[in-house]
Amino acid sequence: MYCINETDESLVMLTLAGEQTAYEVLVTRYQRAVISSASSITKSHFMAEDAAQDAFVTAWMKLNTLQEPKKYCSWVCRIAKNCALNMINRYRSFLPLDVVDNISLSDNVSENPAELYTLSEERDEVNKSVENLPEKVKRIIHLHYYEGLSIAEIANKMRISGGTVKWQLHDGRKRIRKELCAMNEKYNDTLVERVMKKVEELKLWQVKNDKSGFEKIYKEVLREVEELPESNKKQHALADVLMRGWWWLPGKKNDALFARITNAAMEGKNEEVMTFIVSREDSKVYGSARIDFMRDKQIPRLEKAGFVKTLGREWFWIGVYLLREEKTEEGYAAFNKVEEILQQNETFRLLVPYAKELLNIRATRYKNIPKKSYRLSCSMKEFRIIDGKPCFFAQNGLGEGHLSSFDEESESSFEDSSIGN
Repeated sequence: MYCINETDESLVMLTLAGEQTAYEVLVTRYQRAVISSASSITKSHFMAEDAAQDAFVTAWMKLNTLQEPKKYCSWVCRIAKNCALNMINRYRSFLPLDVVDNISLSDNVSENPAELYTLSEERDEVNKSVENLPEKVKRIIHLHYYEGLSIAEIANKMRISGGTVKWQLHDGRKRIRKELCAMNEKYNDTLVERVMKKVEELKLWQVKNDKSGFEKIYKEVLREVEELPESNKKQHALADVLMRGWWWLPGKKNDALFARITNAAMEGKNEEVMTFIVSREDSKVYGSARIDFMRDKQIPRLEKAGFVKTLGREWFWIGVYLLREEKTEEGYAAFNKVEEILQQNETFRLLVPYAKELLNIRATRYKNIPKKSYRLSCSMKEFRIIDGKPCFFAQNGLGEGHLSSFDEESESSFEDSSIGN
């Protein structure tokens, strides 16, 4: 590491400037001291390691609040002690009595019912994770953390070596941590990477018919995103999470939340969420006024903010609405905009020739036929392989006429059958 000889103050400033290697030097430099601080509270090296990891992450997140960067070591050690106290608060119902009795917890136990509920929920999740371990590993975890036996005592009790006990404890802790983290989380992931993976998993609720349990996961992921250091990535993820809450949580739809989603999407340059925003705004304007609103308000706004995919989508629908009003020249000019703006493999560019053909058939062959007597449609559907099977994920397209189509019904049945729960 090129900054290994820098002072703590320099390393803190380099970290705040975005140099990730600088913080790795701080972690390496003070790992033993931080674990020792946590161990003085937990009396358990394994719990101290977990508390130390939490302390380094917390310190990284709050680094901009450190008024004297040269005192980083004493600061992160204090954080480690607080993390250790919080860990004991959380797990005190199954820690050895001598550990709990030797610590004054009165100043650290929450009186807030909501916080107490959260602690109990976390404890339940950990208990469930322990129960899912292999029997041998589960027994060692119980003996060490629940009954307070030392490694030597466990080795003697189970007639195995101390090294085997250490390995099984390490394996058990890894399994628990993995179960409580994102599915594809890696040990060396940065905090931002870990949170972003959880956001991606939250988005996969889109393929589930049953949204039971979503709210709990939503709140956990939202809290983790909100605690990230300020950045465009944070705002991008925040927009993703808040939009899912809008979709799937009862009572969440209000102007304040929509404004928050919009601000996050704008700051984070989140094209998917911005598409949701403008389509909702467009839907509140009717007739020819909608074309004017999209062309005069939305298009300049999207151009200024640098949204390319959403801009292409707006021009596509302007073209559709103009052709429906038989303004052929203007409609084709709008479609030309789509082809100028979007890449060849983008959904709305791929839809342009099909939309032209469909709207031409409607304007000629079906011009004088009642809409209830026909159905024309074109669409692009996205499927993703999730848990080894194809799942319908998203669709874009347009339709003309109101006749029920057997083809569409059969496609819907396939989509439903491919959705995982």
